[in-house]
Amino acid sequence: MEQLSAWQTVRSVWQSATRPHTALVDIEQRRQSRLLAGLTLAMLITTAAATLLLTFASSSGPDATVVVLFVAQVFTLALYLMNRAGHYRLSATLFVGFNFALVHGGTILSNDVAWLLFTGMMLLLSASLMPVRITSLLFLSSIVLQIALHTLHPMRTEFSSLGPIIITIITGSMVLVFMNHRAGLESERRAELSETNRLLRESEIELEKRVIERTQELVIANEKAESARQRAEQADQIKSQFLASMSHELRTPLNAILTFSELMAVGTFGPVNDEQIDYLQKSMQSGKHLLSLINDVLDITKIQAGMMKLFIEDDFSVIIEVNTVAVSAEKLLRDKPVKLVLDIDRDFPPIACDKRRVRQVLLNLMSNAVKFTEEGTITLSAKKREKEVLFAVIDTGPGIAPQQQGIIFEPFVQTETGIRHAGGSGLGLPISKRLVAAHQGRLWVESEIGQGAAFFFTLPYQSLLGSGEHSV
Repeated sequence: MEQLSAWQTVRSVWQSATRPHTALVDIEQRRQSRLLAGLTLAMLITTAAATLLLTFASSSGPDATVVVLFVAQVFTLALYLMNRAGHYRLSATLFVGFNFALVHGGTILSNDVAWLLFTGMMLLLSASLMPVRITSLLFLSSIVLQIALHTLHPMRTEFSSLGPIIITIITGSMVLVFMNHRAGLESERRAELSETNRLLRESEIELEKRVIERTQELVIANEKAESARQRAEQADQIKSQFLASMSHELRTPLNAILTFSELMAVGTFGPVNDEQIDYLQKSMQSGKHLLSLINDVLDITKIQAGMMKLFIEDDFSVIIEVNTVAVSAEKLLRDKPVKLVLDIDRDFPPIACDKRRVRQVLLNLMSNAVKFTEEGTITLSAKKREKEVLFAVIDTGPGIAPQQQGIIFEPFVQTETGIRHAGGSGLGLPISKRLVAAHQGRLWVESEIGQGAAFFFTLPYQSLLGSGEHSV
């Protein structure tokens, strides 16, 4: 137990004596500074021991070798203190350079070739502290110098009995310090790796915990969203059923009222005067407008509920239908100073579509053009394209602002101009857009304020639905 405590004390003192300066922040420089401190300390201790051995062994007093060793101790101590002060790079360079000079200079000063046996130690120090190119340069320089010394300055080659001991002590201590440094590095790296693995495991645990929490939150959010969606669908279905039911309930008596009013106006139930006929006609006009609104509500309800049915026929005549719609539009114009212009290509192939619904789209667009155009022209055109026909209704009305062109295709939404000029339910365009889309076509508007509006829609010549009845 006491031996262990003594060893721990020695290790503690050694670590304190080799601790890098706080100015060194780079981890690699701190490690190298610790290694340099250990090497210089080992050099001080072993050269001191060698000096004592040589002094006691010499009967004639200190020789040149002892003097060189003393100078080496002083210089090594200075380098140790310089390194501890934070000047690692300069200290390492001087330490390696000094040992190179000491090995070869000591050989000449002491006239003893035994100094060259420290060449391996010098190269070991350089390999530990300096880049590879510096060590390679020192290696080649040492070979050249040794050849030159052998040729130009012959020296004694016999060794004293203390020579091998001193060489072994100094070189061995350098090797031990280096090995201890490598073991310390390995221990530090294992500790760093262990700490990194621990942090990684903690991070993985935390990440898994967060993933579980987020997954639970996502599941709850999805459940809430699904519940809200189901409630919305249920509410929408109830609304659609209610509107459809109410529309049917309103349309049935309204049709009866219109029929009886028309019969009364023609005198079926007895003679009526001009004033009564005028009242009856106004009543029928209002009733027809109300019936149109109810039909629009029914259509948009069926479309939103996915219950709209198309009856596809393959004999739709573009020219006949456009002219029929034009006749109806002429009646709507009455006494307005508006000219209706037809621009129709000839020789259209038959189109496969729901005749009644395409006619409804054309009438909706023409009705809007008549409502908004107080003077000028309304152009109804039909143009052939490669695989489709392009219909257009162009008026000279007030126009639609670009920022409002998107909302006019939303149910029950109208622009300020629409409310001010015509009123209505705001269902004609949404219904038309959905009917065109159901035919694999496209409906859009191009307009500027004060420059009228142009509504375009396309229909393919051949429907992908095929002939017969289809739900859309």
